[in-house]
Amino acid sequence: MWILRAILVALVVICIVAFAFYNIDRANEVDVNLIYVTFTNVPLITVVFWSFVAGVIVSLLLFISVYVRLSVQLRTAKRRIRALEGEVTVLRNRPIEESADLLKGTDREESELTLPFEASE
Repeated sequence: MWILRAILVALVVICIVAFAFYNIDRANEVDVNLIYVTFTNVPLITVVFWSFVAGVIVSLLLFISVYVRLSVQLRTAKRRIRALEGEVTVLRNRPIEESADLLKGTDREESELTLPFEASE
């Protein structure tokens, strides 16, 4: 929703500048020298308008790229949080005896391995 609002604000500003473009005296003319093309006697308001439009487009593209990157990071973080919450739930639901064994550092597998050796002695 906020993306639509940002686009709407940009369009309103472009419309205001376009209105000013058509209602300002065109006596101020400049030469615009681009890399491959040179324009002569271009009204100053035209240069200002198209510079503004180019700035809006570039900033919108940069904003979209940052937004996409952050949303991917957020999705990854949410998946990790769900996995960790599941792990915590599993650990909370373990029996108390098994948790006590885990805290002592012994495991059922280790105790099963030592039983045959004790019986042979």
